[in-house]
Amino acid sequence: MKLSKEYTFIALLTLTLISSIVTMKTSEGNTAIYSLLLILWAVKFILVAFDFMELKKANIFWKLSLSFVLTLILTIILLFL
Repeated sequence: MKLSKEYTFIALLTLTLISSIVTMKTSEGNTAIYSLLLILWAVKFILVAFDFMELKKANIFWKLSLSFVLTLILTIILLFL
């Protein structure tokens, strides 16, 4: 395993721990917390896509389509919070 993948794995574990701690410490119905969790989810999604799915080496079309889909999903979810 390359060093960058190890750093990515550690970052994913850290982000997962942060999101679980935030979830345990907060009450229900807080929109800011939901937004924070969605941003953490998006960062984890990008880390997995670019590092483990080798999207760094892919065509620009796939990078842009991933960004578009991610933005679309986040926008739709945040509009209904």
